[in-house]
Amino acid sequence: MYVERPASNVGDPPRLIEGASAWLGKKIQNDPNWIVRWDSEQIAELESAADHFLSSGVALEDITPASFSLKKLTPFIAEILNELLNGRGFVMLRGLPIKSWSIEKAATIYMGLGRHMGSLRSSNGKGHLLGHVRDQGVKVEAGARFYQTNRKLDYHTDSADIVGLLCLQKAKEGGESFIASSMALYNKMIERRPDLMSAMFTPYPTDRRGEVPEGRDPWFEIPIFNWYQGHLSCVYLRHYIEEAQRHFPSAPRLTREQVEVMDEIDAILQEPGFALQMAFEQGDIQFLHNHQILHSRNDFENWPDPKLQRHLLRLWIAPPSARPLPAYFDSRWGGVIPGDRGGILVPGTKLSVELVT
Repeated sequence: MYVERPASNVGDPPRLIEGASAWLGKKIQNDPNWIVRWDSEQIAELESAADHFLSSGVALEDITPASFSLKKLTPFIAEILNELLNGRGFVMLRGLPIKSWSIEKAATIYMGLGRHMGSLRSSNGKGHLLGHVRDQGVKVEAGARFYQTNRKLDYHTDSADIVGLLCLQKAKEGGESFIASSMALYNKMIERRPDLMSAMFTPYPTDRRGEVPEGRDPWFEIPIFNWYQGHLSCVYLRHYIEEAQRHFPSAPRLTREQVEVMDEIDAILQEPGFALQMAFEQGDIQFLHNHQILHSRNDFENWPDPKLQRHLLRLWIAPPSARPLPAYFDSRWGGVIPGDRGGILVPGTKLSVELVT
């Protein structure tokens, strides 16, 4: 069946992306500005808001800025959000004393912060607003998603404007986070392979991993780079693109130029100094802007004690102030309206918060 493909671009994309979003890891590795430390007054306000919320009896999936009220921290959160959407595209918030908190209190503070940035989106077909990133002993080859394993993650983006990760427990060894600017990646691509520019903006069929919305194919199509209303956005997960080629004969076949685009992307991302490496500490929150940041992770070894095993909590967030997106995103994101897009909804999905997996 022929499906009309929406336009990816309005006007020609630029030959160079300039500004804070086009950074190189080697140039900012020792820049202290991307690590922001909480002070005691800020932590006290977070704890007070959490205590009030937990005493109210409101379910975590119904948390709002009103039920998790913050006054002094509101300008601070606005600054962080502006840095994510209009600046470098990432930040690490450090210093939350989660060792002294219950899982309920940690989740409340984390979700309350996210809710002040925008709406919270389901990060899987089960409707979980709070995701658990930990080794669940499942295999990617069996259809699982990478966050359920201890395997190294390839560079990728998630299906939401902003992704957050809160570290409850770090691994015995490994599990370091790697992030890279997709804006700097675009610049390198145009510098080295201008002949592939057209293929960078053509749609790539991508596997949904069995999380199929009603009336949709088990794969969706979207370009790796999208230029729309003055914004360049990147969407990439090569493994799922290749899975769509293997499992769905009805998915359009990749061209030679599209494969070369992915080969060049992967080569650039592995070059020394291109990405930024960071190690999670307990209580760290990493926020990333998916449209301009690619992220990956080392494989890791866990402690034998299940209580000490690597465990991160994930949020997908849709800010009302987010950039406009082309219609391509609708197939995966369920819409393109800022503040009400992103996440994964399938038949029977009920939004929920699970504190124990």
